[in-house]
Amino acid sequence: MIRPSLLLLALATAWAADPWDALAAAAKLPESEAKTALEKLLLENPGFHAARFNLGSLLLASDPAKAAEQLELATGATSTEVAADAWHNLTLARVKQGRLEDALLAAEKAATLRPEAAPLRDEVRRLVLARQDEARRKAEEEAKKLHLQPVPLPVARVGEAYAAKLPIAGGKPPATATIAGESKLPDGLTLAPDGTFAGTPTKSGSFALDIALKDASGEATGKTTLNVLPAPAITTERLPEAVIRQPYKATLSAVGLDAPVKWTFARLPAGLTGSADGTISGTPTEAGTASVHLHVEDGKRQANRILDLDVSDVFAPAEQPLPAATANAAYTFRATVRGPVQDYTWAAGAGASLAIAKDGTISGTPSQPGELKLPVKISAADGRSRDVELSLPVNPAPLIQPDPITLHVGEPVDQALKATGGTPPFAWTVAGGGLPAGIRLDADGHLRGVAKDPGTATATVALVDRWKASTQAEITLKVEAATNPPPDQAKQDQKDQKDQKDQKDQKDQKDQKDGKDDQKQAGQDKKDGQKPDDKKDGDKGDQKQAGKPEDKKDGDQAKDGKEGKAGQTKDGKADTPEAQAAVLNQTAADRWLDQLPKEDRGVLRYQLLEGGDKTPDKKGKTW
Repeated sequence: MIRPSLLLLALATAWAADPWDALAAAAKLPESEAKTALEKLLLENPGFHAARFNLGSLLLASDPAKAAEQLELATGATSTEVAADAWHNLTLARVKQGRLEDALLAAEKAATLRPEAAPLRDEVRRLVLARQDEARRKAEEEAKKLHLQPVPLPVARVGEAYAAKLPIAGGKPPATATIAGESKLPDGLTLAPDGTFAGTPTKSGSFALDIALKDASGEATGKTTLNVLPAPAITTERLPEAVIRQPYKATLSAVGLDAPVKWTFARLPAGLTGSADGTISGTPTEAGTASVHLHVEDGKRQANRILDLDVSDVFAPAEQPLPAATANAAYTFRATVRGPVQDYTWAAGAGASLAIAKDGTISGTPSQPGELKLPVKISAADGRSRDVELSLPVNPAPLIQPDPITLHVGEPVDQALKATGGTPPFAWTVAGGGLPAGIRLDADGHLRGVAKDPGTATATVALVDRWKASTQAEITLKVEAATNPPPDQAKQDQKDQKDQKDQKDQKDQKDQKDGKDDQKQAGQDKKDGQKPDDKKDGDKGDQKQAGKPEDKKDGDQAKDGKEGKAGQTKDGKADTPEAQAAVLNQTAADRWLDQLPKEDRGVLRYQLLEGGDKTPDKKGKTW
């Protein structure tokens, strides 16, 4: 049932302000012209909630999404009547969109402002519960089928024996597993028919595997990823040059170890110390070259390396290596000198592939990923100079990995999208398509939020790195129904169902009692010489007030008379207490219907008695 806007027309007549006059004029136009008129009115009066309500109601059948936008704004009206109608129609828009949880929230708002909207709220609540039950049933059926559970495999390591088993579930065991498609196992590992991985991997990386399953119930396929970490190693290739009596700091890195790690150092130059987090710092006091012994461990594994650290008695580049560049992206960075305070002049050496300005600004576009060597000459104001070689890491162009993503309704999401190459920091955006309702993509590349509705969405995501290198990829996000609702929600659903049942039982008991009282009164009237249909003056006054001072149309009276015969015998009497209660319930519903404008009664009857996505044959105006 679409809430009518006759209230708004009445307000339009009562108010002398131009917006209300325009609203009243729009109500007399054909539907397409009325839409244009209302849009123009809102351009001039964006805070006119009544016009937004009318426009949203007008769009409800043709464009539920745009209707919801207008109706949601209309719910902010200061008028309780307008706000209640807006929440009511927003409920219908959300149902048409398939967003039942949002529809229920809107219906609850409508029922709070207008108790007569409680049946609509209860019906939407029933739809939500029905969908949850259906999703739960489907999840249980899927769980019984042969499948590969979405459980990550344990991480493997290069050079260490590995053993793990595929998380096979459902079907009729035993099941056999084989590698399918073009996917390949990491070197050194095998997969047994029972789904057990075994062996010692020799190469690190992330390996996406297609798995074929088979058992007595049939066949199935699945996907999993096996991550192989590199062997423990210190990855720092060289230590930056130090300058005597100048502050120094260098940070080391390692792979193949579990955090937290602990570093130790031996044979550091005088004046320098090392910390457990892998940092060398201090102020060197003697010139020369020291062979520094490095050791890092995580309690189970360890790595060692020896690196030379030069301490110069003149000056040296402060950034060594330089901040990383991206292949085929414009690079610019101003290098500085660590040494005595004086002016320094930079010049490119022979074979330098990037330009170097006098102030140390390096610019250009590296063409290939890898390590780029830049020969330069640094001259000091005191007449000294030296030739050095700068190291510039060049990362490959960024590339987004468009792996399918599976989410679940009602479960919080904080999942990072995957990309390779490029130079951080990265900025992520949605360039096209759309994410599932309730999910957003933050600039750091993380999907966050809570998915609201099951379904599949496709979005084009874009990534831009530090040097404006960019890329795009289309990703698919599948939102599955929650296997089980949250415990608190389940309890609330049970409570709501019990409350509805209790209310219905109480109403049935009351209606039966009222029916018996009416029969008893009719018998008393007959005994007193009156016909059961005769009413006293006081009874007539009560009936008019209950139905509001609106006269029924002839057609409505005929309809009420026809429907009032349900459950009665030929002599007009109800044959059972249940039938008596049904007659009284129908009469109460008709009285409520009669309070509404005639053009909306068919719509309301359709909403209450038929439901579904079809529209009634006779539809009243929506504005």
